Amino acid sequence: MAIIRCVDKQGSMFNVSPEALASGFMERGTYYFEIVPESRLFVDDEPLESSRHEAFDAWRWEPGFYAGKVVAELIDTDGKVLASYHFDVAPDQNKLGETSFAAMFDELLAFDIRLLMGNEYARLEVGREGLTSNPHLQYARLKRYGPALLSAFIEVLRKPLTRLHRERTLRPAHQLRRIDRQTLRRALQDPAATALLYNLEQANTSGEVLHFDVPTVFEDLDNPANQALAVVLGEILRRSRYVIAALQKIIDGEGDTGARSALTPRLGRRIEFLEGLQSDLRRIQRREPFCSLRQPRISAAGLNAVSAHPAYARAYRHGWYVLRPGIDGSSEGERLWISPTWEIYERWCYLQVVAMMKSIYPDLQWRDRWPGTSLDYIRCTGRGIDTQVDVWLQVHCPAFDQRASHGFSSISGARYPDIVVTVESPAGSSFLVMDAKYRVERKWVLEGMVSAHLYRDCLRWKGRKPDLSILLVPRAGGAPLLETMTYQKANGVGVAVLSVEHNGLQAVLKPFARGCTDSESVELPRAATPLPLN
Repeated sequence: MAIIRCVDKQGSMFNVSPEALASGFMERGTYYFEIVPESRLFVDDEPLESSRHEAFDAWRWEPGFYAGKVVAELIDTDGKVLASYHFDVAPDQNKLGETSFAAMFDELLAFDIRLLMGNEYARLEVGREGLTSNPHLQYARLKRYGPALLSAFIEVLRKPLTRLHRERTLRPAHQLRRIDRQTLRRALQDPAATALLYNLEQANTSGEVLHFDVPTVFEDLDNPANQALAVVLGEILRRSRYVIAALQKIIDGEGDTGARSALTPRLGRRIEFLEGLQSDLRRIQRREPFCSLRQPRISAAGLNAVSAHPAYARAYRHGWYVLRPGIDGSSEGERLWISPTWEIYERWCYLQVVAMMKSIYPDLQWRDRWPGTSLDYIRCTGRGIDTQVDVWLQVHCPAFDQRASHGFSSISGARYPDIVVTVESPAGSSFLVMDAKYRVERKWVLEGMVSAHLYRDCLRWKGRKPDLSILLVPRAGGAPLLETMTYQKANGVGVAVLSVEHNGLQAVLKPFARGCTDSESVELPRAATPLPLN
């Protein structure tokens, strides 16, 4: 068992063992794994670079902005997997902490699991229901079920199902084993054949070889069970080709990833795995029973035959596991890559703003909608007789020379603010902009305020400027003055703390609640989850 010694940048040392979940890792940390001779360590398909750490050579790993379970593999020089490891990466304790992050994670999971999907190293368990799909999910299922699928198909090749097929053929007399009535009728129509049947001396005196029409039975591979498996095999080959092309397109189009982890270093190994899987599947497709099928198809007879045979049933089942879409429902061991921690915080903040607006306006009829194709472009609308409230996630504000979108525009370039709240009622209108920043230190909070000032100055909704542009942060104290109502009222910008433990957004939203029953006496929840999409 390949146990690897690990040291963090503070000098703390611990061991990681294969298959066991190893804790002690944190986002944005630095870790050194002692090198195992003649092998390489891959973390989520990315090879770690070697470096010198004090007394030993080591692989260096620096987790980015993500938290969750990460898979690592120890690979020998021939590419064989020697051991697999599971690392549990915790969120930054100075920002969220594990308990708070878990609560945010669960709320997003309850609302819509798609908001957690991303490209980071960490993964979460997903279900098997629904129609959601993308190249990363398709690769994950090819990777998980591909080896078992190949094993099942190889078992099918060893002993394929056959079906007895009867047909009539012409056979010479010395090859006859049995004859039937049709053979006799045909023979009686030919004097030479009749003579031979009765063993007459004059039979076939000319030396001509006589052929008889006899029934023949042989094993036929072109049967419904093999036809059904051939369809599955063809679809998996198409899926692997599509995913290879999609991942290659991501590599070609990836530029500056910013705060996200780069995908290109990881996708090369994934494409290599898919190409190997595709090559193996092609070899299977070129062998019997699949190479001689006239028309692959799925039929009731084929499905019945497949279900009754263990090897065929296993191949068909794993083929379906590879091809099926969906991530909803109860988790059953499948894992999918998630969003970075800052994006999870951003989307959780949106849910909290929605929950607060629903508590301010409980008499409105609320509805969640996805106006575009992007999963993180959401509009939650509350409507009443004369009041409408909208809470937007990543609303598009087109550039000054473009047509406004839902009343939103920018007097400079196109902008996509994280969260926007608009209120229209007889009592007046409100326009609030919020930018969620996963930052707590003074330097980074002040740097993040650039976006608050930018949105305050350039965004427009139906021709009006924002009443307030606020920065949402997970913990107080980075810039205390910016968190005060006095500063926000005087400047139209500021900072509000929003976390599981503290909701500083309540005081920000109250003054802008228009047309509700009693905005001054509204008691807002500390943290709540919006109703899921109906």
